[in-house]
Amino acid sequence: MDFLLLIISIFLLLFALTKVSKVKYSKDASTLKEAKLNVISLLWGVVIIAAMIFIPYQVWTISGSSTYWDGAYILLGTGLITAIFSFIFYYKVK
Repeated sequence: MDFLLLIISIFLLLFALTKVSKVKYSKDASTLKEAKLNVISLLWGVVIIAAMIFIPYQVWTISGSSTYWDGAYILLGTGLITAIFSFIFYYKVK
């Protein structure tokens, strides 16, 4: 079940990053349209942040939920890898 949750959260992160990268702002848009785009970006941003928190937690759970330094290294390493991968994926899709 933990592997399934990890895979779902990774795909959800990739989907949300794709959606955020497709939002296009224009200077000719009305205030209502800009507000709508901001709300959409904000909601997808909440999903991205939740996935970026949940993915290292799931990897930590799968690896044994250690409360010592090795658990901290797993969380930190997975968090860094997730953040770097997210930035790379965002700029490749954009």
